[in-house]
Amino acid sequence: MFQQIEENSEFILLYNEEFVDVQRKVDVKVKNETVESVLDQVLEGTLYMFKIYDRQIVIFENENSVTPVLTEVKTDQPQNKEISGTVTDNEGLPLPGVSVVVKGTTTGTVTNNDGDFSFNIPNDAETLQFSFVGMKRQEVSIDDRIVFNIVMEGDAISIEEIVTVGYGIQKKINLTGSVSTVDAEDLENRPITNSSQALQGVQGIYVNQTGAQPGSDDATIRIRGIGTLNNNEPLVLIDGIESALRDINPNDIENISILKDASSASIYGNRAANGVILITTKRGKEGPLRVDYNAYFGWQQVSYWPDMVDDAVEMMKAYNQSYINEGQPQVYSDEVIEDYRNGTDPYVYPNTNWKDIMFSIAPMQEHYLSLSGGSDRISFLLSLGYLDQEGVFIGTDAQKYSTNLSVDFIITDRLKAGVNFSGTYWDRNEPASGMRSLMSGALTRSSPFDPPYAEDGSYGGSRLSVPGRTWRNSLAWATEGGTNTRTQRGRVHFNAEYTFPFNIIYKANFAVNKFDGFESTFIPELFYKIPPDLDTEYPMRMPDNRSAYRENIDNMDVSLFQTLEWSETISESHSIKLLGGLSRESFYVSNFDAYIEGFLSNELTELSAGSDNKDVDGTSSDSRLMSYFGRANYAFKDKYLLEINMRYDGSSRFAKGNRWGLFPSFSVGWRLGEEDFIKNIQSVNNLKFRASWGKLGNQSIPLFSYLNSVSLGQGYVFDNNVVAGAAIRALSDPDITWEKTTITNIGLDLGLWDNKLEIIGDIFDKETTDILARINLATQVGNLSGPLTNLYSMSNKGAEFGVNHYNSIGKINYKLGASVTYIKNNVESLEGDEQYGNRTTWGYTTIIKEGYPVNSFYLHVAEGIFQTQEEVDNHAFQHASVAPGDVKYKDINLDGVINVEDRIITGRSVPKYTYSFNLSLDYKGFDFSAFLQGVQGIDTYPTANLVYPNHNGANLTWDQLENSWTPDNPDASLPRLTLPRRGSRNNYLLSTFWLRDASYLRVKNLQIGYTIPSTLLDRFNIDSIRIFANGQNLLTFSDFKLTDPEREIIRQDIYVYPSSKVVSVGFNIRF
Repeated sequence: MFQQIEENSEFILLYNEEFVDVQRKVDVKVKNETVESVLDQVLEGTLYMFKIYDRQIVIFENENSVTPVLTEVKTDQPQNKEISGTVTDNEGLPLPGVSVVVKGTTTGTVTNNDGDFSFNIPNDAETLQFSFVGMKRQEVSIDDRIVFNIVMEGDAISIEEIVTVGYGIQKKINLTGSVSTVDAEDLENRPITNSSQALQGVQGIYVNQTGAQPGSDDATIRIRGIGTLNNNEPLVLIDGIESALRDINPNDIENISILKDASSASIYGNRAANGVILITTKRGKEGPLRVDYNAYFGWQQVSYWPDMVDDAVEMMKAYNQSYINEGQPQVYSDEVIEDYRNGTDPYVYPNTNWKDIMFSIAPMQEHYLSLSGGSDRISFLLSLGYLDQEGVFIGTDAQKYSTNLSVDFIITDRLKAGVNFSGTYWDRNEPASGMRSLMSGALTRSSPFDPPYAEDGSYGGSRLSVPGRTWRNSLAWATEGGTNTRTQRGRVHFNAEYTFPFNIIYKANFAVNKFDGFESTFIPELFYKIPPDLDTEYPMRMPDNRSAYRENIDNMDVSLFQTLEWSETISESHSIKLLGGLSRESFYVSNFDAYIEGFLSNELTELSAGSDNKDVDGTSSDSRLMSYFGRANYAFKDKYLLEINMRYDGSSRFAKGNRWGLFPSFSVGWRLGEEDFIKNIQSVNNLKFRASWGKLGNQSIPLFSYLNSVSLGQGYVFDNNVVAGAAIRALSDPDITWEKTTITNIGLDLGLWDNKLEIIGDIFDKETTDILARINLATQVGNLSGPLTNLYSMSNKGAEFGVNHYNSIGKINYKLGASVTYIKNNVESLEGDEQYGNRTTWGYTTIIKEGYPVNSFYLHVAEGIFQTQEEVDNHAFQHASVAPGDVKYKDINLDGVINVEDRIITGRSVPKYTYSFNLSLDYKGFDFSAFLQGVQGIDTYPTANLVYPNHNGANLTWDQLENSWTPDNPDASLPRLTLPRRGSRNNYLLSTFWLRDASYLRVKNLQIGYTIPSTLLDRFNIDSIRIFANGQNLLTFSDFKLTDPEREIIRQDIYVYPSSKVVSVGFNIRF
């Protein structure tokens, strides 16, 4: 009967199998009864009773029965020492019915309703054993102790694990779709500032942490590859409501489910093509007040940065060499070089290391406080979070405040309700000129002979001009003026659940999600001085106009979804569960911005103080989504599983007649482990095959794309006066509809040796059709964009494999895990078209073409470096200025000329493999964990100013300085130095010479911790204290050394905020 209850409800039964006779036959006839009613009948006339904690039902002995709860088992050994204690779970709730036995004997007892126990033991007893179904068995040394407060942990390898799925939960053993999970235990104690970081290492997911700018460190997330040329971001739902990962405190997360195939995701219809991430937040539970306080303090350091030249003399010599290589006179005289070589005044003759100026070790800290508890009728959880993060780059910082309050009510035996309030507030600062511009200036256009300051404390400038460069003093732009961004998001979520007769459950959820944002930028007027002259000031830019910008954003989402569930077991062989529902969602977006110049001083920064070039803009829009959805689950003898999902979506993003679409999926499962020919193999605990097929959609396109867009503000001259006008600037296709993704998935789940070894494997075929793109119009049409229409198709075929192993060696408990994902991306059809991307000064580095992976590189083939003039003369013509030391390109079409016709498609901007490893250990209160993550089979094309010496007056790296070709260094790895502009005509053509393998393996997280013994804490009424030290991104193994390999997918863009190494210490305390 217990098994039937577990199979047909969301509950798990916990009991001590040494005292509860689970083989006892009972005759109970029930239909459309609640679980509580069924258990009352099953346990009637026995010595047992039950209590419900969340989704767990604990069976224990009745304290009022004739047999006492604290049953002392008599032995022949002397009983001359009494011990006592309390047993709770890791949530602080008492555990009745736990077996407490002296190891190696039959002397013992079980805990009562409050989790308490006491009994006599022999003086020579050494170890107590605590055991309970669904919990890890524990052994505790007795020593001289007489009081034991034990916290039992759930069995991580329990076959009854519950997984969150669309609009409900399922037992993991009954899943037929492909779902990966992350539990709160995996997130605890990791000092992560953004919840997206928690997904790294999950099987089938590529998480690219492109930077660590405080408040702007969102990761790029791809579930099973790139499936579209448009928005590839997955749908994120927090407690069923669409949200963003950055809006939730990682400490508030109970678990995360990632829906990867059509079977698991199709119930979310036209928003599920890129996968779905379901986040369940923590809730209060019945029990006494529990207080948790977590804190850590960390220090950040930039992880990767090129080693730029910081020697003024060497820099000038390099510039001179580039001029000499071009047959031009040197730009810096020997006298000037000697002046700098012998000069001692650091303001006049600096050797500035701009990395040391612009970067520093930055502190960060996070605090999290939660209070929870409740009675059998009401429970609550309140949490408060605070993050203060300084940036490793000067002028950047952010503070985050978060709160979460949930209250759950059991109003009657049939009616439940709950309410949740959550809020997040960000306050972020960065330089006014923007991070990309400032990164470019600070790292590639700041020279060692540029002083950051003059002697009087004003900003400094160099006495020397740099060919091709106009940038001045990065420090000034980073610290003066600034951009302040403040955002706040608040959400209120009401839910109710009513259980009707006949086992029908109605659920309703209503939520309002409000987002407000404000951005303020002021660019001041800045001056610099050129030491030793301290009397003359020079403007840093021309024209030097002070300017200000303001923007207000006002967004609100309103959602309502309702479901009906019904489940039934027929003849103990047929289990049926049905779900149906509908949802309505509304999205409102509004923004207003203003720009103005002409301020009288740097101190007057309000818009009203400006006078020139006023520009005001604003937009607003709203959209709707209405959906009907359903799911049917069927199981025969709990061995043969079938699931059908269906969603019918209507979206206002498309024209009438194209707004509605049907998204079905079908999946089956075969639990071979329950077959007689497998069941008798003791080493096999679980063996299941899964297969699924379904269709998903993607509606992430600009609003009103089915209408011609009219641009206002087009000026026309009438009677010598300019009057405002309007013009159609882009055509439309009224028949556009959502992109469609079809996924076929076959999977295997295997559990061996009491599930101590788990293996999960999937192969998948993901086909996306009707990808939206703009039709390229002929130039004769004029300045008019083609319509956005359903044109292209793309595929992602791949495989996932994961393995986990749990075991103990003596008192050492350990867990090992590894996963790898392989993806082959291919553009199937472009209707004869080609698309180019990532435009640079020298053209487009990537191409989208049929038969190749998306965003493949489109480059010349480099064949090395010319060594002699004879070699140049005998090669295909490249450019008139080509000389020994220049890059040699392959003449692909053998026409004797190197041009665009000689470029080929090569390389990958999408990783072929992603993989991860994890390890965790615990021993006598000490714990250790390690997490490694990597990608293999990905290429990158570095940014021009970083790779190409002297380009636009760029600084050089030491590698460029020391390893550029000269007649005396013919084996150099880099071409000769050339003039800032002329070299681009040959050496800096887009070619495989600069393409780099960006594969890497990174030690993402290392942690060591210690939990203080409870015997030392009991007198202070403290349940537990854990202290820990943590390191993130400490080591990276990669052949690509120029910058951090974990950066932008398509190209290595130096002009984005770098990632950081983080070392932190912290503690967790529970009362």
